[in-house]
Amino acid sequence: MNSTQAVLKINNLEIWAHHGWYAEERLIGGLYRIDMEIALDLAETSLQLSDTVDYQDVVDLAKSIMKKEFKLIEESCSAIHNEVITMSSYIKGLEVTITKLNIPINNLQSTSFTIKL
Repeated sequence: MNSTQAVLKINNLEIWAHHGWYAEERLIGGLYRIDMEIALDLAETSLQLSDTVDYQDVVDLAKSIMKKEFKLIEESCSAIHNEVITMSSYIKGLEVTITKLNIPINNLQSTSFTIKL
C-alpha cells in the first residue's frame, strides 16, 4: 500500500487554565495557547475520517488535560504529548507547543515550551 506523510496542524487553540508554580497563579488562572503538528502516515487514496486523526478528538483531549492543575508548563505539555501520540497508529510524529500568554512579569508577553518526537 502506498502512503503519504502529511501533517495535521492545530493552531492557536486558546484555553483558560489554572496552572502555575504559585498558588495565586493557580487561583486566578491564565490564558494558554496550544499548537500541534501531528505527522501522519496516510493511505493516498483514502478520504475517510476513520483513516486519519480527527482533530476534534485531539482538541477535546487537550481541553480535558488542561482542566487538570499543573505547576509547570512542561508538565502540561508532556501530558498532552503523551496522550495524543497514543491516539492512533497513523501518528508517526508529534510536536506540541504550549504558550503561556500575559505573563505577570514586566515586558514579558509570553513564554512557551515544546516537546517534539
